[in-house]
Amino acid sequence: IDAPASTLVWIRQSYMRHAPLCDGEKFLHIRFYERKKDYEVVLRWKKLLGAKVKSLHQVLRNDWLRDCLEKLEPFRSLWMAFQLGCFPLILSWRCRQEIEYYLSQMYEIWYTITNGNAYLCDEYTIEKLGGLAPLWSSRDRSTIETMFATCQVFPRVHDSAIRAQILQRVLAIEGLILNFQTFFKHVKVLGPIMLPLRELFPASELFPPRDEFSLVSNHLPSVRDILFQRCYELHEENKQQCLVEYSALDARFMACSDPKKVAYWQLCLYLSRHTKSQWNSYKETKDQMGQSERPEWIIRLGSFAHKLGFASAEISSLCNQNPDLSQIRMHMLRERPNHIFSVPAEKFDAEAHSRQNGQTIFEPRPPAPTPLMTTDNTTTIRMPRSHPGLFLPTIWTALTQEPRYALTEYGILVLILMSFFERFESTSVSSTCEGFQRTEPAQPAWSPLRSSSVYSRPVNPDLASSHIDRFTFWRLPHSTDMRPEPIYECDSIQAEVMKVITDIRHQGTFAFFFLVDRSGQLKTCTPSQIGHRRKRSKRPNDIFYAYGRENSSMWVGRYLDSP
Repeated sequence: IDAPASTLVWIRQSYMRHAPLCDGEKFLHIRFYERKKDYEVVLRWKKLLGAKVKSLHQVLRNDWLRDCLEKLEPFRSLWMAFQLGCFPLILSWRCRQEIEYYLSQMYEIWYTITNGNAYLCDEYTIEKLGGLAPLWSSRDRSTIETMFATCQVFPRVHDSAIRAQILQRVLAIEGLILNFQTFFKHVKVLGPIMLPLRELFPASELFPPRDEFSLVSNHLPSVRDILFQRCYELHEENKQQCLVEYSALDARFMACSDPKKVAYWQLCLYLSRHTKSQWNSYKETKDQMGQSERPEWIIRLGSFAHKLGFASAEISSLCNQNPDLSQIRMHMLRERPNHIFSVPAEKFDAEAHSRQNGQTIFEPRPPAPTPLMTTDNTTTIRMPRSHPGLFLPTIWTALTQEPRYALTEYGILVLILMSFFERFESTSVSSTCEGFQRTEPAQPAWSPLRSSSVYSRPVNPDLASSHIDRFTFWRLPHSTDMRPEPIYECDSIQAEVMKVITDIRHQGTFAFFFLVDRSGQLKTCTPSQIGHRRKRSKRPNDIFYAYGRENSSMWVGRYLDSP
């Protein structure tokens, strides 16, 4: 490029600061123009998705998911972390109810924090608060209070009383503060749960036959739907009772309002205890060993499902197998693979039974004490995938513990699972934790305005001040005898300003922009010059615009008094 070196440096820095459009912004624009039936603009936005268009269509085909996402659209700041390409894998797990509950919890959390005023949020606030547990961790509470005191979060709220109300609502959130970033991180725990559950029913149940007179495919059932509708058998004498597992060797009947749901949760918790890296190894050995041998934890899953009231041909087949003997057979086949070694079936069975008899020397350990939800340790903990203490009674007991400095691995995993599985119908934690009483949110002193923009992150969030300038856009009339009229108002954030400028350009043709210089005269300027030209303006927070060359030339050089 034949340009001065300074220009090349400026171009290079501009490209480095450029942030590409996120999936969330593209999705929101597509949904907006689809509702306006402007399909030409929809097509242009879909082209920006590239190969992710298939993921978009798959999301929109699921009515329940489309409704959940539509409910979250007013909170536009949430959508910066939206990952459209992850949904095909997530939807293949068939966990509709779990995803639906998580997204509804996300909506309720941010609706409660903002009291319905979605425009108060910005992307930096959403990112910094996501994943914190203020009711359980004093470290998280202190972090939140510090961010509010230094105005690192909710920079759009200038009133100290309103900021104090928002702070109290944030500190009263039960469980984790959820957003799309936490969703795509936490949803990984569902795959190792939902995939093994398919071993309990025929594979044909996942794809029900379509009615020959219907051109529209049937709704694909979730794993939970199949287990409830096809496999669960509730006996008359146990309508209000369910078998609850207290430990691996202790199960008791207890009264519950919905035995079917409690039974399903226990199957999911069983898999959360046993599927750490085991499901992948099972898939690898399944093709090698065929359907004759199943891992010990899969066989015990079938037996446990039978005790809980589920019934199917697959569950009956698993109940007829010996878990210990099957595991020994699999170990022997790994030690001496069939493609290298051969052995008569009689000798193979005799050796397997001999090893099984040798296991009688082992005795079960007594049940471990209830794990701690929180700890005073300052070590950073990574998100766990499984824990041996994931039993319903253990979780209910753990939720009565006192909050301390930080969450343990067990505490993090319990709160994540509660975000998907309807909190396991546990009692409110706020009622059992002293000092963390929930306060009812006060009503705001203003009516809801617009939603927040997708890109409204402060340039330097760590140095964000409690005061942010507001720009007013004044429309110049067709006559100099008339006074300008204020039309738009926005924060002095580049993304907000450019959004208003785009709206102005869409309202008419040949839009020209003006600033008032130090002498009080109107001078033209381009949108890219507003940032530095306003520093020399007599009214730096006022931007004027007019449509048409003739109208704009009429206002150039005119003196404007203060409004």
